Amino acid sequence: MGNEQSVGGGGGPRGSLPQGMQAMGSQLQKKFAKGVQYNMKVIIKGDRNTGKTCLLKRLQGGAFVESYTPTQEIQAASIHWNYRASDDVVKVDVWDVVDKGTASQRKRSGSLKLQTDDLSPEADPTAPSLDAGFLDVYKNTNGVILTLDICKAWTWKYVQREIEVVPPHIPIIILGNFRDMGEHRVVEHEEVEYFIRALERPDDAGEIQYAEVSMKNAFGLKYLHKFFNLPFLRLQVRL
Repeated sequence: MGNEQSVGGGGGPRGSLPQGMQAMGSQLQKKFAKGVQYNMKVIIKGDRNTGKTCLLKRLQGGAFVESYTPTQEIQAASIHWNYRASDDVVKVDVWDVVDKGTASQRKRSGSLKLQTDDLSPEADPTAPSLDAGFLDVYKNTNGVILTLDICKAWTWKYVQREIEVVPPHIPIIILGNFRDMGEHRVVEHEEVEYFIRALERPDDAGEIQYAEVSMKNAFGLKYLHKFFNLPFLRLQVRL
């Protein structure tokens, strides 16, 4: 990387970056100097244990985690994404949606404490959870990611039901996760594609795509970044 290893052109210890870090290139500096031009909301929805939380971590650059821990409430994170060769910086708020949360159980047991929790003995154990039953997760949503496990037929049934609930103007990508376990698949690629083609939707409905991925080895995640083009273009039209 040559002269990107030091700041201000200095080659001495004061000009060097910490080991493992590189200076931000001039192109990136130019992009981020302009700030965030667009805000986009994308939600991840699917049956339990289909890789929603792992996908959220992957989008943030995190590593694959083998163990499964049920997510108790809606989680959200922001990532930066660029539209093709544009200099525009897009902040994508990604929601990991939980259909039925267990926040009240968490507050009673104290197994997980968040700074925003009321941890006093008088805390209401019946307080609502931040889940899809409490919030309208599709409000102001620009794109939807529906996850399924290609080795579990009922997770595909979940996706088929949920597509009917998604407002038709919102683009959707269906992610068939656990591609690395393909020898155990029960949901065929062709079956999903046929279902999508057979759907009756308005002429101006958002596009529905399908891709198979693996959170374990990050296979297919490039399709997700390409999918972001669809909700972004619709967002531009509205603005």
